[in-house]
Parts: sequence; structure tokens; C-alpha cells
Amino acid sequence: MPTASITDDCEQIEVGWGDRRTIAALRRTTRRVLRIEVRPSGAVVVFAPSGETLNTIQDRVKRKGRWIFRELDRIAARPSVTPDRHFVSGETHLLLGKQYRLSIELADDPKVQIEGSRLKVLVRRLDDQAHCRRLITAFYASMARGIFRERLDAMVHPFVRRGLLRPTLIIRRMSKRWGSYTPQGRIVLNVDLVRASPMLIDYVICHELAHAFYPDHGKEWSNLIDTVMPDWETRKIVWKLFYAD
Repeated sequence: MPTASITDDCEQIEVGWGDRRTIAALRRTTRRVLRIEVRPSGAVVVFAPSGETLNTIQDRVKRKGRWIFRELDRIAARPSVTPDRHFVSGETHLLLGKQYRLSIELADDPKVQIEGSRLKVLVRRLDDQAHCRRLITAFYASMARGIFRERLDAMVHPFVRRGLLRPTLIIRRMSKRWGSYTPQGRIVLNVDLVRASPMLIDYVICHELAHAFYPDHGKEWSNLIDTVMPDWETRKIVWKLFYAD
């Protein structure tokens, strides 16, 4: 039976091919022809006529399952290169999966703020890149504290219902990992994770919370994460493309 939900004013439908599953955004249009997009980010979007039933849409999308997952695999196979950051005006920096253009400007009160598509850094000296780096690092740490608490609140409930005590959140810089779950009941997240999109932050959190029940990545672990996040494998593909080392 097809399922759909309303999230951010957009329906969602499950797309399957073999034993693979992903979640596609479903958008209604006035056009008569159904159209499917697999975007460079790994997001799948289905544009369907406004009067078409969910069952009909699901059947038509199912026929394209092989193509959809082939496109997702092609995206995942692309090399990912993150250029070094020099903290000069004009270079781009990520926050929550969005690119912001760095703008360094003179001011008496040093701080960092977002203005539209700009990450604006106010400094006393334009040539002090070390100070600019410290300001941006502190800004990311501050953003991470609020965002990670919010996303943990949103993701933890299915695990709590299975008996998990709400974990303590620890945020710190990690050189080789994006997150971990400790035997002491703490979830540790890499501060740099705040650069990723919310859907990928949620994936890392669910990945680690599932380790509270199963320490390895065996069948029981994958069955649990399948239940709480059916499209986790697609998120993992996008994660590897954009954020994995």
C-alpha cells in the first residue's frame, strides 16, 4: 500500500527497486506529464499531475526504480574534493548544506553574521586571516550547539520508545569521525557536522543512536535504522558524496 506524508508542505513517497529504498519528494503540478528528477545532491523529486491518485503515481514511479537508483549510484561515484580554505573574501563556506560567500569587512566590533547568501565577518584588520579563522570557528561552534540539540530532540523519540535513556550530547572537534555513541550513554558529534544539511545531520544522529542497541553494523542494526529512517541508505550515498573523507 503506498504511503505518503506531509513534510515542509510537500508529500513524500517511497521508491523501491529490489531491496533498495529511498524517499522521494512529491510535488503536484498543473502539467499532465509525470516527471522525475534525481538532483546532484542525491534528492529525488517527483512532479505529478495534481489530479493523479497516489496509487497511480506510485505505480509509474516504480517502473523508473532501476533508473532512479542507477542515477543515485552514478552521483555517489563522482569524486568529492573540498578545497582548502584561506579565509579570504570571495571563497565559499558551507553551513547546513548551503554555500555562503565569505565577505570580510572592517569594523570596530569583530563578529560573524549571515546576510542573505553572505557569511559576513567583521574584523579590525583585513589581513589578519588567523583572527578571521578564529571568529568563524567560534561561530560554527555556537551554531552547532543549538542545531545539534534541536536535531537530537527530533530524532531521539523512536529510540526512547525502545528503552533508550536520552543521551547526553557532547560536541567537539574530531579528526577522523563525524559521530560516536559511548558506553556511558553519550552521543558525540563532530562540530564540523554543522556544515552538512539537516537531513545528513539527522542521518549521523540516527546512525549513532542505533549503536546504543547494536554496536556493529550487522543485520539487527540495519533493521533498526530501516525502521526509524527508511531512506537512510540514500542519505548515506549523499553523505559519502559531499562530506565523507
